[in-house]
Amino acid sequence: MSSHIAYLVLGTNLGNRNKNLCNAESEIDALPHTIILKKSKIHKSPAYGPFKQPFFFNMAIKIQTKLSPIALLENLQQVEKKLKREKNSHMKPRTIDIDIVFYDDLEVNKPNLKIPHYDWQNRSFFIEPLLEINCTQVKNKT
Repeated sequence: MSSHIAYLVLGTNLGNRNKNLCNAESEIDALPHTIILKKSKIHKSPAYGPFKQPFFFNMAIKIQTKLSPIALLENLQQVEKKLKREKNSHMKPRTIDIDIVFYDDLEVNKPNLKIPHYDWQNRSFFIEPLLEINCTQVKNKT
């Protein structure tokens, strides 16, 4: 089982945002065959999308994992569920949102998973924390 490098961006705009990110980070660190290599500081950003809502706290995490992209997604969705992310909260306020932005240099285009993450290059709340942890994919594509 080979190891892969993935970059995640976490966001939260409900409840105790610092605690939400801390809890998500702990849960990610506890995933099977996965370790956190690097993390950014917390970045504050306005909500993205059509709904008026509280600002977000965002951070990027670089992980090493032996999980496949789909297995990683499924595990991250379980973390979101454990941390009380509501169903159908896309573009709405949420306790936690965990996005896989990059997974090695892989491109995935499935209905439930797009890697690189859709529209990442137009979202400063992805770019700034990813640059902070020296994400080479961002440096090479912007």
